[in-house]
Amino acid sequence: MRNRFLRSVATIGLGMLLSTSAQAQEKTTILFVCEHGAAKSIIAAAEFNRLAKERGLPYHAIARGVYPDAEIPANVTKGLAADGVDTGSSKPKLVADKDIRDAKRVITLGCLLPPSKSAKKAATQDWKDIPNVSEDYKAARAAIVQRLESLLKELGSKER
Repeated sequence: MRNRFLRSVATIGLGMLLSTSAQAQEKTTILFVCEHGAAKSIIAAAEFNRLAKERGLPYHAIARGVYPDAEIPANVTKGLAADGVDTGSSKPKLVADKDIRDAKRVITLGCLLPPSKSAKKAATQDWKDIPNVSEDYKAARAAIVQRLESLLKELGSKER
């Protein structure tokens, strides 16, 4: 099971998480935003894309930050690598009004979105109780995946 998981995650590619692509534009976008765009949102988008693909759902996640770090921290890069995701030279990206406007759903992970009129156009939800990734990557990832399971169940029921 772990090998299948690693193969499916490896096919996602982190670049797709951090920027949009033609393939992503064909699907409905879910936006994950954390303070620095370098940990929780990255993990959430990678796991969301893996799970949505496994379920055949027409959704694609992207990760952004309110105050993006210059790079993804080593502990996150290492944790993602263990899950089969290569961060390569990817860098955190600033959340833009367009990201918010184009998203079907916006999930913040313990941060506030910048004041914006476009923020009102997408359903927004805050997952503020996710453990700190720098303290415990595995616990943070597990909490994110648990929330994603509920979100995907909800989105899947709307697709039927």
